[in-house]
Amino acid sequence: MNATTQAPVDGRSARWARHREERRAELLDVARHLIHASGPDVTMEDIAAASGTSKSIVYRYFEDKATLQQALGRSILAAMHTKLLEEMAALESAVGREPEPEERLHAMIRAYVETAQRSPGVYRFVTRPSDGLNHFLGSVSRLVTTFLPDEVPSPRIWARGAVGFVESAVDAWMTDVENDADRTAPQEGPARQGAPTTPISSDQLVTRLVTWLMKGMHA
Repeated sequence: MNATTQAPVDGRSARWARHREERRAELLDVARHLIHASGPDVTMEDIAAASGTSKSIVYRYFEDKATLQQALGRSILAAMHTKLLEEMAALESAVGREPEPEERLHAMIRAYVETAQRSPGVYRFVTRPSDGLNHFLGSVSRLVTTFLPDEVPSPRIWARGAVGFVESAVDAWMTDVENDADRTAPQEGPARQGAPTTPISSDQLVTRLVTWLMKGMHA
């Protein structure tokens, strides 16, 4: 086969690959909006209906729910990465130096908490126990490692442990917030036995997580 006959085939292949990527991105966007509005319990059938297509078409692009979790997790992670780069650059510009370890950690945890707050349904979906969860937390850990200062010992292990700790803490905090929202009369002030207390704010959560993790960063 010569170059003259090969080129059209390559062109068709490129167009088909581009079409598949565009269609996959469209389905992922529909899934994100549906999960944001309806919560993490949506099914592949729900996504197909919202997309105006069949379930078999959805499975053509996402072989199972874990694959969809991974794809959505990668999308969220890309947004977090961009936000962190912007925040680090802005901080360095404002103070005229590289951010201190505590400042870096604060920015990373704040970005994570804000991601969870922005869309609790999507956050719950990508962090549900499955291969998708392992993929998401592993990817977040690798991202955190790139922003850690050089002097942190065993950065890969520290990052994985820190991310697991933050994920569990944020999950517990979000549950408290959701439960509090369901109460008709939230209780303020000191805790009393049998009486719920108002959850801490997101800023308080970030500050406490930073404080706890900083104590162990150089251990």
